[in-house]
Amino acid sequence: MKTNMNIKVDVEVRDEAKILFGQMGFDMTTAVNMFLLAAIREKGIPFPLTTVSKQLSEDEAIAVLASRMRKAEAQERAGQMRSFDDFVSEMKSKYGNK
Repeated sequence: MKTNMNIKVDVEVRDEAKILFGQMGFDMTTAVNMFLLAAIREKGIPFPLTTVSKQLSEDEAIAVLASRMRKAEAQERAGQMRSFDDFVSEMKSKYGNK
């Protein structure tokens, strides 16, 4: 069974996220579901949180993204990637259909 969720975000955040996820081939619903499933799997926020904020320069951000893309491409070549549907099936088998 599926349900609707209403959340409030700044318009700029929504618009930028929509563009980003679209470039990655996801819609907002898929991206939010991926976050929620990853949080359930990790039993917490699926990325590190700190009290110190570091604003990256444009060059630093590009370098970080390029590094992550290279890592993802290497994982794909090594057969370490899986489809979102496989991920959802695994989560349902571990945690049920809540």
